[in-house]
Amino acid sequence: MAWQHTVYAYPILFATALSFVLGAYAVARIRRRGRSTTLLAFAAMTGAIAIWTGFSALKLLSTDPTVQFQSYLLLHVGSAAVGPLLLLFALAYTDRSHWLTPSLSVGVFVVPVAFVALLITNPHDVAIIDTRVVDADGLVVWRADRGPAHVALSFVYAALMAALTLAVVLYESVRTGRTYYPQAALLTVAVVAPIGASFLTVAGVPPFGREGVNLVPAAAGLSVAALGVATFRYRLLDLPPLAYTTAMRNSPDGVLVLDSNGRVVHSNESVGQLLGVSPPFTGRPADAVLPEPCDETADGRTVEIATSEGDRFLELRSQPLRSQETTVGRVIVLRDVTAQKRYERSLELRNEQGELLNQLVRHDIRNEMGLVLGLLRRVEPELERLREDTPEVHDRLAEHTDRIRSNCEHVVDLTETVGELLQTIDQREREPRPVEVAPVLEEQLEGVAAAFEDARIEAESEIPDATVYADEMLSSLFYNLLTNAVVHNDDPQPEVTVTAVESDDWIDVSIADDGPGLPEGPKDLLTGETPLSEYEGAGYGLYIVRSLAEGYGAELSVAHNRPTGSIVTIRLARAVDDREPEGVQAVAVADAAPSDGAGTMMGSERLSDEANGWSND
Repeated sequence: MAWQHTVYAYPILFATALSFVLGAYAVARIRRRGRSTTLLAFAAMTGAIAIWTGFSALKLLSTDPTVQFQSYLLLHVGSAAVGPLLLLFALAYTDRSHWLTPSLSVGVFVVPVAFVALLITNPHDVAIIDTRVVDADGLVVWRADRGPAHVALSFVYAALMAALTLAVVLYESVRTGRTYYPQAALLTVAVVAPIGASFLTVAGVPPFGREGVNLVPAAAGLSVAALGVATFRYRLLDLPPLAYTTAMRNSPDGVLVLDSNGRVVHSNESVGQLLGVSPPFTGRPADAVLPEPCDETADGRTVEIATSEGDRFLELRSQPLRSQETTVGRVIVLRDVTAQKRYERSLELRNEQGELLNQLVRHDIRNEMGLVLGLLRRVEPELERLREDTPEVHDRLAEHTDRIRSNCEHVVDLTETVGELLQTIDQREREPRPVEVAPVLEEQLEGVAAAFEDARIEAESEIPDATVYADEMLSSLFYNLLTNAVVHNDDPQPEVTVTAVESDDWIDVSIADDGPGLPEGPKDLLTGETPLSEYEGAGYGLYIVRSLAEGYGAELSVAHNRPTGSIVTIRLARAVDDREPEGVQAVAVADAAPSDGAGTMMGSERLSDEANGWSND
């Protein structure tokens, strides 16, 4: 096979070699980081350019007409695919993945495939009208006269693909700002160069012409060079600037993209809004934009800045951008955490106020009531003297002092309830931990039985030796359920029976009474049908029970006890491995139950057979 030398082959061979390099670079990135639509389209596009330019060079360097003809057919396999692949790459690169449907991805290749088939078969000379070998400045050049199918399906279709690709790229560059103009310009050159050369060739503008050397493949060298600069200089595949997603544009978080020198190369609109300053920030050092330096190690640092709208708290996070183990820049995210910080401060203030209120209620008011009760005890001897002298006065004053004593004792009880409510609210903001059930429940059984000596309270069976997820307020939960079963029972001798049943994941503690049953309001509160925020009835004890149960992730249910009464069951999640938690302190009875009564444990003689088999009423 004879060969000829020409300088026109150099840019074509350069385009072939660089296309192979870019394609291999994309394939290496796919193997290292996984597939992506952008990388796949880029690799396929550069591969098509390599086929096109490679066979163009072979056609130009060979003087064998047969080789030239075969090269002519094969180069069109590559050139026909370049236009559709450019469009697919532009769509993927600009993050229009929702457009890249299977129908579109296949549809854009229908015309190229049809053209190549017609070119090879050439029925009725629709693709090639005539072929000839001409002498062009001493070179043996094989030329073909194009038929209508060649013009319509190759030239016109390639121009259409180029126009659509340019529209996508230019629209995105205008939308994202001048920061990405260089990248957009390079992609524009890659698209326009071969199409422009084709137009000049058809128009016969020197040095382009129909009878001379085809310079369109040589123009592809300019396209590939532009792609190379965009890839290795502007990190086309590392930092896709045109993939400026809607989520990033509309994100309430501020985003700053820095280059390796710490200068801002991109920022979204939220940056200026959060910092209270006006853009542009592009080209400025990050330290001149941010309220304080933010290096690579910054992890959730919070800064306070003053804006025209008042003080604002921003959380700054920094993450390096790396390519092949080399840092090429950084991304800094600014998040407005003003509401969170204010909430944290309000929590701290509320906790302080809660502690103060708890001390005021449970200590100061109780002490004052104790003082009043002490004064009443001093008055009692004087009242006894009046009994003999003026019995009518004695009876009247005794009635008043009894009322005062009763009210004072009620205030003492209320201080305990309010204290429990405050502690319950505080506990709801803490994570549950493993707590042993048996010691807590047994202690409350003893305490309530001592406080209500007329009641018959007992555990039907041995309480399982297991741990559940709760906290030190579990004693308050059991105490309020037990006392509620006694206090709201109209029987002179209330009967309350406790049953504890365990399974692999749960401990069910059921408290059954023989009273009139729970009214609908309290029942709906316990079962969750009435939200805590909407409960307006009496019975703060049940409010405490429901609030604590929610904090523990426990389940409450209420069933009818036969023949009368209710069964309240709380299902507590078992702690892992049932290991005894460290640092759990026994809850003193005085902290959870009234201390003004004494008595002994009373036996229970019955519990409904359905205590463990009820259904909700």
